[in-house]
Amino acid sequence: MAMADRYRVEYLAGIRRIEVLTGDGEIVVRAPRGTPEEQIRAAVGERTPSGGILRAGGRLIRYAVEPCPRCRSVRIGVRDGGVVVKAPPGTPQKEISAALRTHEAWFLRHLETPRGEEHATLLLGGTAVPYVIASRPRAVNLTLRILPDNTLQITAPPGISRDRVRSFVEAHAAHIQKQIAGRSPARSVEYADGGALLLRGREVTIRAEERGGPSLEGDLLLVPDDRSIHSTVSAYLRTATLARANRTLPEYAGAFGVAVPPVEVRFMKTFWGRCHPDPKIVFNERCAMLPPDLIDYVVAHELCHLLHPHHQRPFYDALRAVMGDADARKERLKNYHPCWAKGA
Repeated sequence: MAMADRYRVEYLAGIRRIEVLTGDGEIVVRAPRGTPEEQIRAAVGERTPSGGILRAGGRLIRYAVEPCPRCRSVRIGVRDGGVVVKAPPGTPQKEISAALRTHEAWFLRHLETPRGEEHATLLLGGTAVPYVIASRPRAVNLTLRILPDNTLQITAPPGISRDRVRSFVEAHAAHIQKQIAGRSPARSVEYADGGALLLRGREVTIRAEERGGPSLEGDLLLVPDDRSIHSTVSAYLRTATLARANRTLPEYAGAFGVAVPPVEVRFMKTFWGRCHPDPKIVFNERCAMLPPDLIDYVVAHELCHLLHPHHQRPFYDALRAVMGDADARKERLKNYHPCWAKGA
């Protein structure tokens, strides 16, 4: 590690380009080992930072900066629970910080905890385990769910007291500790430089650099750094999902004796696919995160709904008739979720 008057440099072996991060008065430069000092100085002085941390509303908020050649000024937005800054290439940090301060009240409102949710913490053997209390009108009883990142989600009926929720969580402390002991927390999927993602069932890291288009190289999804990373990754996943779906749709449609319906690909938070009576099938763009044979299961599952618009016995009998190991694939699919970079 080397120090400079206005910034701190970290030389790392696992990165391929210079990254400039800022936060509360400090500039941190991450650079490949052996990077000449003049290149680092140029990056600090000329390049738009890729992100940083801002203290606002009594908390630390991470923000990402996306170069926007078509933008004439700095724009502030909120996406996936974080702040996104779109700025013309070369915008100095001073202007970005000023824009963040100007729009602070606006993005704090949009980052507020969703209505009906509270946050609390459970102490387990000296370790703090965060949990979210979600009040749901249709809930009858208290339920507890351990999320892939080892945090907890408590669903509660409206009006239930905070003390009763705490007692409920503490009563399940032994079970919670047993489930998360030694288990590595999953990373949430994030379309950002350094963000986590699954592709074909394997975890990869998104890395932005100077290049023409996206490509998968080993455990890195390389994307251009001169355009929206979110849009680039989303398009990459949509293309991969559609390619696999188009490959197997005719086969399974023929097996079911139905015509191949129109297909749409978009992001969905909880579903891998949806079948509409139009007919039309919508696939989650994040199906590309799944192993190929599980994408095939999603395809067959949604096509089967054209014959059986329910999940009763005739539906599963018809599905097993064209996919003998459908039950096994269904069980494996439970290990994956569109919002988590963790699988079987």
